[in-house]
Amino acid sequence: MFGVRSRGITFGPWKHQGDHPWMNHPPIYLPVGKKLFTLSTASFEMLSLEHIIYPPASYCSMDRSLRWSWEQLRRQPFKVDDVASYTLHADKRTFLISTRTDAAAATFAFDTKALSWKLLGNWALPFAGRGHFVPHLRAFVGLSKDPDTLGQLYSCDVPSFDDAGDGQCPAPASRVCNEKLFSDNPAERHVSATLVDMRCDGEFCLVERVFVAADQALVEEGDARLPGRCFYRVATFFLTYGMNGDLTTRKSRQVQYYQVPEATSKLFLAEDPVAFWM
Repeated sequence: MFGVRSRGITFGPWKHQGDHPWMNHPPIYLPVGKKLFTLSTASFEMLSLEHIIYPPASYCSMDRSLRWSWEQLRRQPFKVDDVASYTLHADKRTFLISTRTDAAAATFAFDTKALSWKLLGNWALPFAGRGHFVPHLRAFVGLSKDPDTLGQLYSCDVPSFDDAGDGQCPAPASRVCNEKLFSDNPAERHVSATLVDMRCDGEFCLVERVFVAADQALVEEGDARLPGRCFYRVATFFLTYGMNGDLTTRKSRQVQYYQVPEATSKLFLAEDPVAFWM
């Protein structure tokens, strides 16, 4: 664990994931408060910070300290390989996880206080990967990876399941942003992308990897001309609803390019960028 203020590293206990830690799917990390939930093919675990009280050294003194520890939780009622999207609910204690297979879709809720799963319904959140709750939109927002809407954003209303005794609720209404946020430069080929919530109630950063072949047009950044290679296209924007209720950035996008180090492996480039905003 890296402290962004202290610039120091804290070592915690190693997470047990069996003989094949990632198998076919990398772990999904779900942070809530001072707890971190990890969902992998081998296990479902919770990392938490707990107080440890040691025996008193004397009659009037007591040594107290904190310790990080892992706890094995009850396995999820679905295959991790089938996970299509996930997000933290507006209540900041419940995770929503959607699965998709060729035959069906389903969305499950996990209560991080009761440590229990329940099925919400046979529907899936409309975006792909991690979604983000935007308070002023009162909706979840996430990227689409469907070929017809690639590079566009989906917003999805918060499902109401508090009063449903069996946990079932109808699929929430969703909207799609008609603006394509990926690069529209014909010389740039899209590789992968990650949407990052900047925690400013609607402000986002889209980190996109693009590739430009050496024999194609070069990309300009100010007066410097970047050679044909992989680089990051970083776009920041603010989301709101337009007059007709559609999701829009209202021309708030600002774009910068950053070169990807030449030593970066092809395997790393094939995955979605790992990016954080703190």
